Amino acid sequence: MLDVFRTASKTWVVRLLFALLALSFVAWGAGDVVRGGVGRSPAIEIGRTSISAAEVMAEFKREVERLQPLFGGKLTAEDARKMGMLDRTIDSLIARTLIDEAARSLGLAATDETILRRVASNPAFKGPTGQFDRDLFRSRLARLGYTEDSFMKTERTNMVRNQMVETVAAGIGAPQALTDPLLAWREERRVAETFVIKDDSTPLPPAPEAAQLETYYKDNVSRFMAPEFRALTVLLLRPSDVTGGADIDEAMVREAYQQRIEEFSTPERRTVSQIVFDEQSSAAKATDMVTEGKDLAAVAKALGAEIIELGTVEKGDLPEGLAEAVFKLSAGATGQPVKTALGWHVVKVTQIQAGRVRPFAEAKAQLEQDLRKEKALDGLSELANKVEDALGGGASLEEAAKRHNLKTVKIAAVDAQGRGANGKPVADLPKSDQFLDVAFHTDQNTESPLTEVPNNGYFLLRVDGVTPPAPKPLADIKAEVVATWQAERRQEQARDKAQKLAERITAGESAAQVAQAAGAKLETAKPFTREPAEGSPLPATIVAELFKAQPGGVAIAPVQGGTLVARLTSVVAFDLAANPAVTQAARQRVSQAVATDIADQYIAALNASIGVKVDRPQLTREE
Repeated sequence: MLDVFRTASKTWVVRLLFALLALSFVAWGAGDVVRGGVGRSPAIEIGRTSISAAEVMAEFKREVERLQPLFGGKLTAEDARKMGMLDRTIDSLIARTLIDEAARSLGLAATDETILRRVASNPAFKGPTGQFDRDLFRSRLARLGYTEDSFMKTERTNMVRNQMVETVAAGIGAPQALTDPLLAWREERRVAETFVIKDDSTPLPPAPEAAQLETYYKDNVSRFMAPEFRALTVLLLRPSDVTGGADIDEAMVREAYQQRIEEFSTPERRTVSQIVFDEQSSAAKATDMVTEGKDLAAVAKALGAEIIELGTVEKGDLPEGLAEAVFKLSAGATGQPVKTALGWHVVKVTQIQAGRVRPFAEAKAQLEQDLRKEKALDGLSELANKVEDALGGGASLEEAAKRHNLKTVKIAAVDAQGRGANGKPVADLPKSDQFLDVAFHTDQNTESPLTEVPNNGYFLLRVDGVTPPAPKPLADIKAEVVATWQAERRQEQARDKAQKLAERITAGESAAQVAQAAGAKLETAKPFTREPAEGSPLPATIVAELFKAQPGGVAIAPVQGGTLVARLTSVVAFDLAANPAVTQAARQRVSQAVATDIADQYIAALNASIGVKVDRPQLTREE
């Protein structure tokens, strides 16, 4: 769309239209401010609960952000919608709210004491001492976009929901009359002896006659297509285009050093062990025993306490009060009892790693390099904006490049895999995973958006021409078509040979004798299940056929470079009693599936009794 605007903006008629549009937007905007958005109906209504479109989209955004690591950080909201994630977000909100409504009607609620105990026991909120850390709690909530009140409200709701669902599905177990036959069927294994009749064990057929080759080519023309090619003009903006003006003096380097002094500082670290007592008297006894020469382990054993190993910590890792006491001790020393909100601490420092500040002279070269890079990136960003302004003002790609002393590169033809018309990779393509994707999603005679190349600048391209996919002329690829035809005929011959050998085995000859006569190697496959593991040497078609057969049954299937012949030798029944772990796990999986089905039915019943209204058009507009 931006490309259409950019091209159209080169006419004075369209510029006048844009001016009129701008005035109308001002009027509409003012109207919105006056009205304040009054009258917007809920996007979802569930019983007495209303959910706005903004709340739905905020939940959808959180879900997209949560899944970003699984997609390498490249999941866009548009991609997520195409995958159905917005619909799943809506369904999830509805299900949760239905349970909330049911819980409210039953008068269910979680007490403050229960919620506080649940939060305090969460390992994510425990500090180095193993105790609940309020500062850590607050920082993690801030990172997740929660306030304390909103998080506690969410936890309270989640606890009630979990109790509701667990109550509905509690005690549900699939009967053994269902699970055991299913498990025996699934875990049954079979053993087969196999050999391969290789394609090259049969003679290569002679080349076909011209008419036969022509017919084969026409019948299989889709296999001999040239891909789509695109002709491009590319403008690259590299850091080298702006580095000439990046002057760095020593004053700037020293200023950067002071600003980044923490980066060049290694704080003092100490390896610390401690015992925490509830009573001051117990801590005093521990100190007396240490004074008498007993080590911390002996003290802990005598007083029935536990040593907490804090490991190697920095001063900021410890609670206020304890940190000062610990960092005054010498190596090997045990301090006097220290009182904190967690109790009375008796602490021993076993090792000290001195802190160090990296001198300016050592850091100077790195700082200069970083400053030059920073200035180059700033200059590059500014240059990119100027290029976009020039294009937006109606300049062509070549005019914008010339105006800012940049060069354009012409690519005569490139396919979606980065190969040229000769089938070889095109040299000097921008090192970006996005380049070819942008090139093949930009319309002909239009310019792409300015796209960043990680750590290497920006690129912008224009598609000058599109050569659609087309059949390669037979005259140009005759040798390739002949070779393909011969390979197929040879494969058919090998398959016919394998079929005849299979019939001999079915008639009573041993697989070993038949394989030996054919010059093939007989092997015994490892026991396999109905769903062979990835990388299994047996094709899925062979496995399916052998699970239909009785011992002695034979099947064939194509494999890489030949045809596999397999004879079923035995069936290994699954012994439930001899495999208790597998049996129990399978029973649990089936029981969980049954419980999930019942929970789904419960949600469906709530939906029918409470009622749900979804304003899909509003949510579509909100997208």
